[in-house]
Parts: sequence; structure tokens; C-alpha cells
Amino acid sequence: MENLEIKIDDWKEQIEEAYTFEVNWNINFHSKIWEMSINAFDKPREVQVVIDSNEKLFISVGSPGFVSFDGQESQLVGMKLPLKDWIHTHPFGNAYFSGTDLKTISMWERYLDKATVLGNNEEMSIFFRVGPNGEHFQEYSQFVWVGDEEE
Repeated sequence: MENLEIKIDDWKEQIEEAYTFEVNWNINFHSKIWEMSINAFDKPREVQVVIDSNEKLFISVGSPGFVSFDGQESQLVGMKLPLKDWIHTHPFGNAYFSGTDLKTISMWERYLDKATVLGNNEEMSIFFRVGPNGEHFQEYSQFVWVGDEEE
């Protein structure tokens, strides 16, 4: 990864605290991830947060247009499948699933309950469901943030 300048040293801790202590965790937690993606580094960068089945967070940062755990694999020790949510930001624009995102999702879908992308004041999620007869389907949702509230 290119040189990374960190402007907010405790950026990961702030994300973890928002997840652990916020009553309305979804909006506040997601907005904290977005805030760190935009403000914690030398420039806006993609941040990803994976929530495993034990509610443990695995967090990494990438470039302005791509994030992975490459070079940060030690942070994955202890991750328990299935994953509750794979959250990542698109600091360059709106919340949508890019081709790269969809490829990642297709590889992990069997181990993933939900995938969420955060963009400029909005989020989009895909929920992975199994029907009563074992059929697999996806359910999409999209929210636009207005301040700290959903629209």
C-alpha cells in the first residue's frame, strides 16, 4: 500500500467504541466509520470493518479506491465465521456495490449475513437469506442519512 499518514491516531478505537457503546449503533456506528474514512488519514481512504459471529471487529484501511487485508493479515487472527457484516466505505462518492465489491461478495456470500457500503451520507446493504426450502436469495436496502437520522 502507498504511504499512509494517520491524522487521528485512535481511529480504530473510535470505530470500536461507536459499535460497543452506542444505543442507536447502526447510524452512529456507520457514521463513525464514514467520519474516520474521510478525516483520519492524509486523504479520504476506504475503510473496512468486518463483524464476525462473535461480535468482534476486524478493521483495515486502504487507498482512496480500494481496501483489503493484504499486508494486514495478522489482524484476522481469531475471526469466526459466518460473518455478520462486511462494511466498507466509498469515500469518493455514493454508496453502491462496485464490480470489485460484487466479486468479493460472490466469493464470501456463503459465509456472510450482510454486506454494507457507505457513501456520501448514505448506505446500501445486501442481506443474504435462506428460504424455508433452502433457497438462497438477496434482499437490498438503501438509506440516506440526514444529520444523524435516516430519511
